[in-house]
Amino acid sequence: MQLLNPKKHFERYCRQFCQCDASLPEPLALKAQHCRRVAAEIREMSSELHWPAHEQDLAQAAGLLHDIGRFSQFAEFGTVSDDASVDHGERGAVVLQKAGWLADWDSEDLSAILTAVRYHNRLRVPATVRGEALALLRLVRDADKLDILRIVLDAIERDGFRELPSMLPHVRLEGPVSPQVIDDVSRGKCASLGSVQSLADFLLLQLAWVYDLNYPPAFRRFHDRHFVLRIMSHIDGDRRIHALGEGITHFVLNRSSVAQEPADHEGG
Repeated sequence: MQLLNPKKHFERYCRQFCQCDASLPEPLALKAQHCRRVAAEIREMSSELHWPAHEQDLAQAAGLLHDIGRFSQFAEFGTVSDDASVDHGERGAVVLQKAGWLADWDSEDLSAILTAVRYHNRLRVPATVRGEALALLRLVRDADKLDILRIVLDAIERDGFRELPSMLPHVRLEGPVSPQVIDDVSRGKCASLGSVQSLADFLLLQLAWVYDLNYPPAFRRFHDRHFVLRIMSHIDGDRRIHALGEGITHFVLNRSSVAQEPADHEGG
């Protein structure tokens, strides 16, 4: 199995959603770029983990296809909000099954890809996912989070994330961090999006994603891209919040230097 086949199908599938001027609607153009970056990132990380070449190909394909459900989601509902439409991970797995692009793949590889697409966006990984599928899913989740963090921070630093209300209508640009979010992060948990009320909440939620990372290359990237410092610079917080930032920094440094195995923590 080579990446050429899913890459060809991905690009062709994207073109089905182009507008009259042959360009994708902006939300889908951003999603397509995100998928390509995740594919490149996951290839690099799987190489650093010394995965066999076949597994690196599989990981790159999973990274490219993980958000394939976003396209029909937007076409049908006019949004990329799962809360206002459908679970895009589940939709993506259905799209891939119906399209038959991967029909000639080994059944175990196909199952792993579909599992990675279906569950990459879940708050928790189902306990039933194991073996090759779990390793792949964990790496896709790592690469996906790293790129989303980059997107969000770039948007904040560019224009204050003015498009946030259209992406998350219930989230205010102004306002302090909510006690519930502080409590969740203090306990080393990934807060639920339902607890988010402000941009500060959203940023602290994303900072807590570190507890759901799995592999040392992801922790190293989290550290090297200064995500803690960049996020904390946009949160007006008290001593407790700053202590959270310091604790997460130590957590990242510790995890980035361990053996090349997935971290064993609640995020899974």
